[in-house]
Amino acid sequence: MTRTDIPPAVLIGARPAEGHATLTRMGIPFLCVVDPSEKLPPVAGALEVIEAPYRQDPLCLLNLPLPRRVCAVFSFTEFGLLPAALLSEALGLPSVPVGAVLRTRNKLLMRHALAGAFDGPQFGVVGRDEPAADVFPLVAKPIEGSGSRGVEFVADPAEYLRRRTELAGLLWERCVDGPEYSVEAVSFDGRHRILGITAKRTTGRPHFIETGHAVPAPLDPAVREEIDAAVRRCLDALGVNVGASHTEVKVENGRALIVETHTRAGGDRIPLLTRLVSGVDQYELAVQSVLPWADPHERLPEHGHAAVHYFPWQDVVFTDGGGIDACRSAAGVVEIELQVGPGDIIPVWRHSHERPGHVVIGAGDADELRQRVASVDALLRSTFG
Repeated sequence: MTRTDIPPAVLIGARPAEGHATLTRMGIPFLCVVDPSEKLPPVAGALEVIEAPYRQDPLCLLNLPLPRRVCAVFSFTEFGLLPAALLSEALGLPSVPVGAVLRTRNKLLMRHALAGAFDGPQFGVVGRDEPAADVFPLVAKPIEGSGSRGVEFVADPAEYLRRRTELAGLLWERCVDGPEYSVEAVSFDGRHRILGITAKRTTGRPHFIETGHAVPAPLDPAVREEIDAAVRRCLDALGVNVGASHTEVKVENGRALIVETHTRAGGDRIPLLTRLVSGVDQYELAVQSVLPWADPHERLPEHGHAAVHYFPWQDVVFTDGGGIDACRSAAGVVEIELQVGPGDIIPVWRHSHERPGHVVIGAGDADELRQRVASVDALLRSTFG
């Protein structure tokens, strides 16, 4: 039920749907600003939906005809983070600082900021900073990219020289060798609450597209402490003081090295996994971090372990949805989504947006979770030809 005794919030971006669903569930009235380029889902609960090209022009929000009083500005989508921070600071409202958003959105700025806080992988810009021969292999990626778009693996100096013109301007980093995790957190006035650590699976070289996530990550206590400490230092170094964060980490020879971080909740249904095993909702806590009176809902954990599993098929044709229907009633299935229809060709993935769909599964323990994921895979094999 929406409260009528408080001024509205402003929500930048209609996606993810958890953003407006959270504000509605917590009883916070809100206006929603959508970009003309967005394919919009229904924005349930909004007092008003306003169109503005914030993706191309973050400062355009300063010209919106907003109410005289606004309680907060939120965005849970990558391209809304900077506009939301700019508008918050202009209105004198609590927010992740603009500088912190810039340092997390721009991977080169992030690397420079972190270099002053602790050791990390060697890095530079292709065509400007030449990597030494002992730094290889490398990963090259766009300085402001997302969703694994444009990520390239460079094996050795010979390949680097051959591709230097093609990759010019990309950020290069030493390819860290080790398992990858993400850390979900919410910051309250500079105090960082770690909600969970997620184990990640990827396609590996050359594009490192994520194929699944599992919570909680199976970790030795010493490694868990190393990851926890590294993420806290990272958030402090970047100036993240409020709101949700999603930090990707690799562990190499017992050391936690930061891959990148974001001032938003993670994608790939990771906040749902965290809630299923902990009862804690990252979106609700992010709202509370700037509106202390907004109490999150109390929930009990629903599962001991949870995972999101992306359907792994590539370079195949989707034939029918019979297997999908059977999966919906399979043990532990919480959610299943499909992005393709009969006759669609599923390409060899180049980035995460080409994955055909996913299933979220919960279980009592890690062994049961693995069995349930395998059962779903078996049901789905007849769906692809």
